[in-house]
Amino acid sequence: MKKLLLFLFISTIGFSQTIYKGNISDNGMALPGVTVCVVNTHNCVSTDFYGNYAIEVKVGDVLSISYIGMKTKLIRITNLALQKNGESVNPITSSDYTEKLKKPSDSVKIAAPSGRFEFNLEDGLGDKNILKITRNENGFYSLKKGFEYNKLSFELNQEFVYSSPIRLPKYQTTYAQGRSFNGQTVYQSPDSNEIFSWGPNVNTLSYSGNPSEYYPQGDIINKTAGNGNSLQLYDPNNFYRNSISNKYSFSSQIESPKGNFLKVNFIYKAGTISIPTARNNEITSSLKYFRNVSEHSKIETVLSYNDFENNFSNANFGVNKIIFANAVTPIHFDNKTASTLSNGLQRSYSGLENNPYYLIENNLDTNKSKTFSFNFNHKYSKESISNVVNASFQSSKISNTNGQGFYFAGNNAPNFDKRIEQFKNLTASETFTYNFFNGQFIESKIDFKYQQRQLERNYFNGFITPADFPNNSLSQNKLDVSQERIEVFYNVNGSYLIKDIFDYYGEITLKANSSFNYSSTVKNDLMTNFLASAEMRNFFDIPIWFSINYSDIKTEPSLQNNNLNFNSLQYQVNQFHQLQNNLELITPKNAIPTKEKFTNFGLYYNLNYKWNLNLNFYNKRIENLYVPIFNQDMVNWSPEVNYKQNGIEVEIERTNIYGRNLSYSFNFNFTYYKNEVTSLNSDQTKIPFAGFVDVNKNYIVGQPLGVLVGSGYLRDNNQNVIIGEDGFPIKDSQPKILGNSNPDFVIGFFNTLKYKRITLNFSFDWSQGGKIWNGTQQTLNYYGKSELTGNQRNITNYVFDGVTQSGLKNTKAVSFYDPNLPLEQNRWTRYGVEGVAEDAIEDATYIRLSSINLSYKLPYSSSFDINISFFVNNAFVVSKSKTSFTNNTMFNSIETKGLDYFNSPMMRSFGSSLTIKF
Repeated sequence: MKKLLLFLFISTIGFSQTIYKGNISDNGMALPGVTVCVVNTHNCVSTDFYGNYAIEVKVGDVLSISYIGMKTKLIRITNLALQKNGESVNPITSSDYTEKLKKPSDSVKIAAPSGRFEFNLEDGLGDKNILKITRNENGFYSLKKGFEYNKLSFELNQEFVYSSPIRLPKYQTTYAQGRSFNGQTVYQSPDSNEIFSWGPNVNTLSYSGNPSEYYPQGDIINKTAGNGNSLQLYDPNNFYRNSISNKYSFSSQIESPKGNFLKVNFIYKAGTISIPTARNNEITSSLKYFRNVSEHSKIETVLSYNDFENNFSNANFGVNKIIFANAVTPIHFDNKTASTLSNGLQRSYSGLENNPYYLIENNLDTNKSKTFSFNFNHKYSKESISNVVNASFQSSKISNTNGQGFYFAGNNAPNFDKRIEQFKNLTASETFTYNFFNGQFIESKIDFKYQQRQLERNYFNGFITPADFPNNSLSQNKLDVSQERIEVFYNVNGSYLIKDIFDYYGEITLKANSSFNYSSTVKNDLMTNFLASAEMRNFFDIPIWFSINYSDIKTEPSLQNNNLNFNSLQYQVNQFHQLQNNLELITPKNAIPTKEKFTNFGLYYNLNYKWNLNLNFYNKRIENLYVPIFNQDMVNWSPEVNYKQNGIEVEIERTNIYGRNLSYSFNFNFTYYKNEVTSLNSDQTKIPFAGFVDVNKNYIVGQPLGVLVGSGYLRDNNQNVIIGEDGFPIKDSQPKILGNSNPDFVIGFFNTLKYKRITLNFSFDWSQGGKIWNGTQQTLNYYGKSELTGNQRNITNYVFDGVTQSGLKNTKAVSFYDPNLPLEQNRWTRYGVEGVAEDAIEDATYIRLSSINLSYKLPYSSSFDINISFFVNNAFVVSKSKTSFTNNTMFNSIETKGLDYFNSPMMRSFGSSLTIKF
């Protein structure tokens, strides 16, 4: 099976997110429609018409890159693997590619390594009809005769993934809905609109003989001797389902003796997530034609189409609201029984809260996208000269609907909107390369690019009756934005080698890249970029290399800013029900480019051709990072943030070969970095970019990127917590910095064990430090639904550590839930739905066996292959936090790393893959 050839680089675009960019090609030809996903998330993109992709990632993520007819590749995100925009980079040289780089399918030459053969030498080599002799990756030589060409070959692939939710919240299973009256806890029925699970013990309640719409088993009453049936209790975690993903692919190719071929690919993928009824479907097809025009010239064309549909896109934060509704429902109220009452209202335990199944049945969040692309590539190469001409076109359309209908709790005005976004991209480029001896070269490239974006969004509101919903409204607003960009990019780069600096030892390779970029959307139009590097090798015949890299880069903001999750910054945590994505980010005209200056010092050392050591020290400075700036009911996409980052990266590789059949190799990498906001271009002292009004991530001068800001306890000058007259700590009215969401360091450990045709891969990752806000726990405490409140609600005579407002040591004893006091004065509800954010800050440290993969290649002939593999993702996780996990982001956005508020559950995945080639 072929291996994907990847070229990788990184760019900083958007808020504080890292946009990881790359290019995927096969034999130098771009591959459109390749699926790139962050493992264990729904964050996926596809390569465009010339093989490029961009995806939001963070250090520690693992990318899965898959394509029909290609071996799926996993890439660990560490800064070691990343390069800067526009820099010419080397392909990854993991074991998956080294075999490919050795060209195992080349014609046999006398100097080629010896191998084994499956044919009679006399009969085989005596046949004049032999057109080609190939050697596969296992050392077997095989013959290709004339009759084998101009015949179809096929490949079938099936992948199956089964995932189960893990690390779910822990709920109390003892207390029913209600509160205290006259010193006694009393059950409150759904029509009372009681939202709290601070009622009596469920053992004191039973079902009556009178069924109701709320309780088909019978209304709930106090249990008396000899009557009634005990309450049926429900596990909120049983709400989640095991998700399943199936992928089917078909590939067919016809090849001529000259290497010309026509290839057809087709992929169908269907999947579900842990939320009931949520599903997605994707169809990808492509037609690829390759032709050797002459000995020195070849052309390739690729035509592809992608169709994706998702019936639960979370565009209106729907997934998180469903998880919230399920979590806060009391244990004695079964949502599944029905979601609607006879009067059309929700069947919920309270009219102030939602039934999760009602939200599912009335879901409006859908997403459909269609992408068509065409690519033409002509390459001419002769001796030292190479010239590549490329022309590409891509057209895509993304359609979304979202909103909230009638009878949604916490939403007073039903709303609905349709969003249609269309893109057209046209690109033409020419690259001329002249290669000197010893790898020295000079290259010139010119690109012309035209981009068009059309955004149309209709907001419907003012509905009078449910019959009018969703399209017939009394009033509506419309957003209609048309954006165009014309770019001309000219680039010159080259490499010069200086050899034998100390007699016969030592060499220095100097590389430089200079470019000029005209963009019609950038102020002052012309952007200049410069990259330079020096690499010193083999001094005094020691296999050690030193490198110095410097780059000064300017990039314009993207025309498309589709991260709509910043909209939650308009709402407080207690307004969670009302969340909607009614604001858009539009790239301004005469935009200012983002600037990056990057310096890297590297060392590479090879010991006995078995140990490889890479050390990198880097420093980068970013100016004019674009962020959302709120101004009343408007938001601007503005270049406001300047920051610096320093880092150290270490990579160690080792390969052991035990005889002909057994080998073991590993890769160990360590990443450490520190960043700091140096200044803000506006007059603001801080800029929040993710979260809520009262708990958010921020850019603050002198602080790391994305520090967590929220409420804390009032303290004196000695940082003692100040206790109020009622004996409980006082909540500070002023927000404060609570922690840094960035880890102290990240370690990855990847292992490969091969025995004959069996390959075992397994990897660990360790993220140390960093903080996470577990708002889920705080809100469950407020409602009385958490295991913590079930265990601690009866605590009495507790004295909080702190001082009184007069400065004396606190001695007042309190009860966490005193039935003689109003419910709002207990230990948890007194601080509101969001609680005190300081209490919710947890250590984000974790160690994880992130993946296990076992594959086996059945020993068939060269014309028939069967490959089968089995894998497990998130095999186990050990972390300081028992429920929240830093890699599970709120609203599935990389910006919300470090924020947990009813996030989608973490999943443990099991899967298999079967590929048949014939």
